[in-house]
Amino acid sequence: MGQTLQRSSLLVLVAAVTAAFILLLADLLLAVFWAVVLAILFHGLYRRLVPRLWNRQSLAAAAVLLVVLAGVVAPVLLLGWAVVGDASEFYAAVERGALDPGRALDALGAWLPWVREILDNFGLDFEQMRSGLTSMVGNAARFAATGLVAAGQGALRLMLQLVVMLYLLFFFLRDGDKLVDTLVRILPLGDEREYELLGQFATVSRVSVTSLVVIGAVQGGLGGVTLALLGIGSPVLLGVLMGVLSVIPAVGPGLVWAPIAIWLFASGMWVQGLILVIVGVLIVGLADNLLRPMLVGRTARLPDYVVLLATLGGLSVFGFSGLVIGPVLAALFFVSWRLFEEEFSPAETRDEP
Repeated sequence: MGQTLQRSSLLVLVAAVTAAFILLLADLLLAVFWAVVLAILFHGLYRRLVPRLWNRQSLAAAAVLLVVLAGVVAPVLLLGWAVVGDASEFYAAVERGALDPGRALDALGAWLPWVREILDNFGLDFEQMRSGLTSMVGNAARFAATGLVAAGQGALRLMLQLVVMLYLLFFFLRDGDKLVDTLVRILPLGDEREYELLGQFATVSRVSVTSLVVIGAVQGGLGGVTLALLGIGSPVLLGVLMGVLSVIPAVGPGLVWAPIAIWLFASGMWVQGLILVIVGVLIVGLADNLLRPMLVGRTARLPDYVVLLATLGGLSVFGFSGLVIGPVLAALFFVSWRLFEEEFSPAETRDEP
């Protein structure tokens, strides 16, 4: 009885102290998460550098850290700076009336009067749609401006998280194998299950980041360059938005370029609109169809609709980091329930084909 009480008390103490420690680090958990993800992505490079640097693990970890700074952190910061500039221009254009979707909608109604008739048949008021669209663009501009203010206010916090992430990345690279072995030894789930959970975490993290970066960069880059060549304002902002929405298979970037194409047609710029539609459907859309099967395939062993829901849910809860956190949590959810089923389902059920 005494030993059972001691063990129960110890479990309660460990759980309470662990929860308090996680709460203490709440503002830095995303930095820890990204340090872990980057350590997974660059672990192969680290392992290749160790023997080439006289088996000096600290030197190899520092070298990988420099690669991450030059190849990941610096481009992301430069892109963020460009997005801030484009968002400022977008807000200014809406404020001075240079970007008025209502005028384009009026032109569309004048050139295609049957559009008004179709809307009337469905009980939709054209003027209400016009005012609603204008209000929506205005709200988007105000949201962009609010985001810029928030980004400026959070710059110090962002830099702190960046420093913490890079600091932790060095130790996760150098001591990662020891940390994994320690974690497996401490957790009471059984070594085989723990290695499977950690392996699934690593696999889904790697696939999510790779597909997000490659597919998003290709689709967003192609879309942004096309918009810039067509003379559309804020191409960097719109290109990044297409890249983020590329997480939605097939239709993601179309949520950005399709309304712009309609606006071009309604404004009388038929050639530019047609070019944008052709590029959007045949080039941007084709890039998704070619790259996604190669990068994602069935590695994550998750249905496409689950990946979509988890990604969108993660985006709404965790922000940009949710694009990776969402699929990772979904994978761990399915693996955990499968392990639970294997452990607690009747033996005769497990033996059935």
